[in-house]
Amino acid sequence: MSRKKVQMGLVGAGFMGENHLRNLKSLPDVEVVGVFDSVFSKGRTIAQKYQVPQARTLRDLMKEAEAVIICVPTTGHHAVATEAIRNGCHVFLEKPFTHTVAEAFSLCHMASVYGVHVQVGHVERFHPVVQVLLQSVHYEQLVMGEFYRYVPLRKKIDADVLLTLMVHDLDLVLHMADRMKVSPRNITASGHVVYPKEMNKGLIDHALVHIPFDSSFHTAVHAVRTGALHRREIILTETDRTWVADLLNGRLYRYTRLGRYTNQVESEIVGIPTFSPLLEEIKHFVAAVQADRQPEVSQQDGLRVMQLVDRIRSQIEKGSDKK
Repeated sequence: MSRKKVQMGLVGAGFMGENHLRNLKSLPDVEVVGVFDSVFSKGRTIAQKYQVPQARTLRDLMKEAEAVIICVPTTGHHAVATEAIRNGCHVFLEKPFTHTVAEAFSLCHMASVYGVHVQVGHVERFHPVVQVLLQSVHYEQLVMGEFYRYVPLRKKIDADVLLTLMVHDLDLVLHMADRMKVSPRNITASGHVVYPKEMNKGLIDHALVHIPFDSSFHTAVHAVRTGALHRREIILTETDRTWVADLLNGRLYRYTRLGRYTNQVESEIVGIPTFSPLLEEIKHFVAAVQADRQPEVSQQDGLRVMQLVDRIRSQIEKGSDKK
């Protein structure tokens, strides 16, 4: 017996909104019941392009949908998600979860009160390289993790580099820490504003964070939206083995030392399945709605990342105060 199609709405007709809509249209168990954008002409354009209904108001969309994907600017996440939850809609909220920790707590509380599921768009959890890496690494031998995310700023933006880039890797760090049953300790961080205010509203453009844990494991997380380099890479170091995950090019390398007292190293390219992380992420949300179960990356995961961002930002501000 075939399952009933999920009645899905989309809020936000920008770049990410269109990416989501294109993937939604490929799923046989989804019916897109409407698209809404606060700029009516943008909503009309994307609705006509993909031959889906256009909602005239956000409330109209919520009346038709049982679940919504929200792809609006970060500062609008809380308001739109609040409206959806109050209307009983399950929510897929693009990263970052919210703009502030207080907003994150608010959404977690409301999701519990209204009994809806919330998925946060930390898409790297669904990246095939990341999935193979996290299935293969020997956690009991891990000593260091390095995370590099360089994406040059190309448009005006309403959030700092911690929320626009670093949250992806902070989610992975916390996910790994859960598997290792360890907790972050004294965080150190530095960050700087580089671009003019009309481009970034005076917010941090690059940051470096060191996160030690209550074990021998520690991580360094880099997030950079200055310069011209595109880089998304994870390096995990075990006692005698190193993993290099090139997320940009979909490759995973394993380097194994052939003896504790030798310089001989065996290098291998690990086989990786080919699939779209975004499509897998959306399919997971649809399945969670159909099965009435908590998604892989829930509102609680989003809250934990926001709390860690708050700690990091506090450390950066303390460093600025010393100057």
